[in-house]
Amino acid sequence: MALDAPPDPAPPSAGERQKLGLLGWIVIGTVSALAAGGFAVVYVFSAQRPGIASQTTTYNVVDDASVTVSYAVAKPKDAEVRCTVDAYDHDFNILSKVEITVPRGTARLTGAKTLATPRRAVGARVHDCHRL
Repeated sequence: MALDAPPDPAPPSAGERQKLGLLGWIVIGTVSALAAGGFAVVYVFSAQRPGIASQTTTYNVVDDASVTVSYAVAKPKDAEVRCTVDAYDHDFNILSKVEITVPRGTARLTGAKTLATPRRAVGARVHDCHRL
C-alpha cells in the first residue's frame, strides 16, 4: 500500500555504537569534581559562621489597642544585632513596630515588648535581625 510507514531501522549492533571516549569522561569528571567542591565549600563555611536566629515565642492581643510579644534572639557573642518587633492586622499591615538591640557580649536574649496599636492586631513577631 502507498500509505504504509517505512520499516524501523535495525538497532545498531554493539560494535557500531559510539563510545563515550576520553574527552567525554574528562568532561563528566570535571563537572562532577566542581559540583562536589562547591558543596564542600558551602558546607565548610556554613558550619563555621553561626548566624542570627530570632524566634517569636508568644504573642498576646491584650485589647483593641495593644499586643504583647515575647521573643528570643540568638547570635554570636561578638556581634551587635538589631531586630524589628512589630504587630500587624489581618491584611498584614504593620500597625506598630519597635527596634530592639542585642549588645555585644550577649549570645542569647529573651524579652517581651508591649506595643500600642491604633486598632486591633491579629499577630506580632520579631524579624529582620541584622548585624550593626
